[in-house]
Amino acid sequence: MKIGLVVDSSCDLPRSFFENDDVELMPTMINMGDRSFEDLRNDEQTIQFHADTRARMKQKKEIEVESSPFTSSEIEKLFLEKLVCKYDHVFCIMATHARSDIYDHALKASRAILIKYKPIRREAGITGHFTLAVVNSRNVFAGTAVLAAEVVRMIKAGATASVIDSRISELVDHTYCYLVPPDLQHIYKRASQRGDRSITWTGFMLGSMLDIKPILLGHLDNTSPVAKMRHFDAAVETMFANAVRAVEAGLLAPAICMGYGGDPAEVQRLPGFSRLKAAAAKADIALHIAPMSISGGVHTGPGCITVAFISDKHDFEEKV
Repeated sequence: MKIGLVVDSSCDLPRSFFENDDVELMPTMINMGDRSFEDLRNDEQTIQFHADTRARMKQKKEIEVESSPFTSSEIEKLFLEKLVCKYDHVFCIMATHARSDIYDHALKASRAILIKYKPIRREAGITGHFTLAVVNSRNVFAGTAVLAAEVVRMIKAGATASVIDSRISELVDHTYCYLVPPDLQHIYKRASQRGDRSITWTGFMLGSMLDIKPILLGHLDNTSPVAKMRHFDAAVETMFANAVRAVEAGLLAPAICMGYGGDPAEVQRLPGFSRLKAAAAKADIALHIAPMSISGGVHTGPGCITVAFISDKHDFEEKV
């Protein structure tokens, strides 16, 4: 049985994963000013987007940017034209339905795909059924990526679809994704546009004056602050320290995924990263670092750093 994995472009896996024969990308449409383009997770394009956004913010030049996930009809077309003949079973790991419509769109498309695939496979001379599973990662960005990385590892190890399905069900509830956005104004503006009141105007003004940066946690369909620190570096170091403790306690899957709103080479210089890198190497944990997706950058702003892991022993601590 040939097993494949589909993720949308908000999933912060390194580009090398998408060059793997088992991983397919579902692009997100980016609407920026008077032009539109697909987020195809091209590193050069993505890094340039973050740099351009940073430059516009410094110059106080506003350009309206929105991201739009694949529609159910676009997902259906992708599968029927390409994937139902390439794979026998596909896992679709989607961003949390609390933050994106992509999971609902994929679920709707799956019903039509399973009705229409048979004559397509038959015409191609392929016997046997085609099946797919649509998974709500209950997370975002690197949180979706760390689940996807484990699925890829299991596919390469020869695991069956049923074993992988059970494994995903076990891991979703134990997936943690931490985010530190450097620009509170960007986060406040985007939250206000979505009707999210987790950051009030008073909180934004006070936080800006005191240079307070939130550490956000994506977990179980919810993304909210777990701490507020003075200065970006302190928040990042605290976030990485929590990842180190999770590694030392033992992870449920041997991977950590990170996304950065810029050139990933800059992550090496962030406070606490070298300690996390050493802990991961000692525990034989793969460390995957990718540019944060363009669609992710639309919501978090340039320079946002995320780290995600899967653990059943983790509790956040506000210490380094």
